[in-house]
Amino acid sequence: MSRQRIIALICHGVACLLFPVATSLGFHFYTALFGAPFARGAALGLAVQLIFIVFILTNILIALISSMKAKAVLACVLAAAVLIYLIPEHPLRGLFFAGLSGGLSLVAIYVSRQLAHMSNNK
Repeated sequence: MSRQRIIALICHGVACLLFPVATSLGFHFYTALFGAPFARGAALGLAVQLIFIVFILTNILIALISSMKAKAVLACVLAAAVLIYLIPEHPLRGLFFAGLSGGLSLVAIYVSRQLAHMSNNK
């Protein structure tokens, strides 16, 4: 496996580790601003688990693809899919999770590209 792929897998792995941390921080920030959310049942918790699994699988795919255009398109498709999935029932959470999943993926793409570029210049 090439050095660039290893760097990409590590960067996207870190993004996957940051997803639950950012989710927890976002929940605490929301409760500090608006108070405890209204109970909506277990469906939202299962939806967040599904989004997390899709986020992990998409980031693995993004890390293994070499085309930058395809990586960016996949990250945007992930954010759009999360938005379409959550907006009807949970609009604020939909915006949060779409921004989080798309943002973390795009940051991981950028960081892995910069690190690969730095390692090639040595």
